[in-house]
Amino acid sequence: MIPIFSKKILSRSKPAGDNRGSGSVSAKKTFPELEDFILKRDYVGAITMLEFLKHEGNADVWVSVWTAWCWFHLAEYKRALDEYLAVRTRDKLDPRVADNVALDIAVCYFYLGMYKESQDTVEEAPKCPLKCRLQFHLAHKLGDEEELMRAHGVLRDVPEDQLSLASVHYLRAHYQEAIDVYKKLLLERRTYMALNVYVALCYYKLDYYDVSQEVLGVYLAQHPTSTVAGNLKACNLFRLYNGKAAESELKQISSDQHTFGQDLVKHNLVVFRNGEGALKVLPELVDVVPEARLNLAGYRLRHREPLEARGLLEPLQPTSPLHYILRAVVAVRLYNETGDEEQLKLAQQSFHLVGSSASECDTIPGRQCMASSYFLAGQFEEVLVYLNSIKSFFVNDDTFNFNYAQAKVATGLYREAEECLLAVQDETVRSSFTYLACLCRCHVMNKEAHRAWEICVKSAGTPDSFALLQLVANDSYRMGQFLVAAKAFHMLDRLDGGPEMWEGLRGAVCGCAQLAAADAPNAAAQLRDALALLRGPGAPPRAAHIARPITRWAQQKRIPV
Repeated sequence: MIPIFSKKILSRSKPAGDNRGSGSVSAKKTFPELEDFILKRDYVGAITMLEFLKHEGNADVWVSVWTAWCWFHLAEYKRALDEYLAVRTRDKLDPRVADNVALDIAVCYFYLGMYKESQDTVEEAPKCPLKCRLQFHLAHKLGDEEELMRAHGVLRDVPEDQLSLASVHYLRAHYQEAIDVYKKLLLERRTYMALNVYVALCYYKLDYYDVSQEVLGVYLAQHPTSTVAGNLKACNLFRLYNGKAAESELKQISSDQHTFGQDLVKHNLVVFRNGEGALKVLPELVDVVPEARLNLAGYRLRHREPLEARGLLEPLQPTSPLHYILRAVVAVRLYNETGDEEQLKLAQQSFHLVGSSASECDTIPGRQCMASSYFLAGQFEEVLVYLNSIKSFFVNDDTFNFNYAQAKVATGLYREAEECLLAVQDETVRSSFTYLACLCRCHVMNKEAHRAWEICVKSAGTPDSFALLQLVANDSYRMGQFLVAAKAFHMLDRLDGGPEMWEGLRGAVCGCAQLAAADAPNAAAQLRDALALLRGPGAPPRAAHIARPITRWAQQKRIPV
């Protein structure tokens, strides 16, 4: 699961319906403390005063407009929208106010994710810089590339427009371009401290968590109670250290006095606690926080529910690397369960799309995706190229070590593969057939077939024991470790009784005799143990035809059998 940090937002310094004219002056004379509330960003206090004015019979339009403005800045976009809609229905409303309220309503629709409604409403607003910026963002959200380019062309070289440009760069995963815009603005306006948070967000997305933390510290030194900055700091701690350190930081902003960003906080607490409470918290955030849908799908995947995960992902077109990665993993799971080749192709394409993209090709997840794509295609030399470049980041990661080992087994690097396999600590992985098969093959290829046989003995009676015996028997035979091959084929012969098993046993015993003839180390003891397999209780009559001539030959050669 991944934590989330914040979304770029359109900053508003005043409501579009406010002219800063006679209404503001009147309010200042009658209620001078209202401006104090606004300057202190105490929007709850401001709303309390404005509601009191309404209760006392003040029906001036500016009271409703300021109320809506305050609700908007508390991230209560639905309540702000309701206030603006109520203003719009007033009789004899000043046309200028009506035009500006239309723009405010379009902005509220935008923040509520109602992009089509926002687009329809903004057309009614008069042409102004804010309208251009909103149309720019709507074009991105609606995927209208032609309109996006048109809106981009009318952006000016002023902070508001450049911030919108950087925001869309960020949302399109062009993080370095966004950083360039933010740094240029910071050089020109060092008092714009919040830009440090945006730069830190970009570095976070580029996996430069230590750099992100350093840049973020500049802002937190002056604004230590910031919800967005504190949340990002917690995300960095999660990536750099662990969930416990991140949770400790996040708890400082998860209180009732912080109303903004509580959905982010609730979501990230689930992530930092490794999914604890996911089914209670994430479903209600699926249509509020985009990452909640993805993380809930990831939770379903980890609990072996690929169909449920696919159901969560299907309603939306993939727009982020994480979405493509989850789609690929779901496809792999479904391929393993159904054998559907189309699912395998979908997984390969999704992994390759992320790994080859300009924004992800040099990131750790991007390289993991390319490795996964080549892994599914069976091109293991290419897999190692990518995994070798990031292995220092996953020294104690069981999943990485397991995949790394499989690629090394496939390319014949058995000693290195064995080291990776033995480093895995997860018992679920260690008990899987793939893990045991890889480890047995490594033992055999590293001339330690007896260790593979010990694994077979421990696995006796399990569903995978027969397949494991076959692998050890055939690998040991090919590698000239005939005693272990004889033991494995003897066990297979007793379980199956097929002609192939008997032929394997006979050939392995003859191989032990051949080693004894060549005076190989410890060959006599191995030959004695191999012959014992042919003489034991229940041995078929055909076994004697092999055992007798080998025994006579051994006696002639004075080999004690």
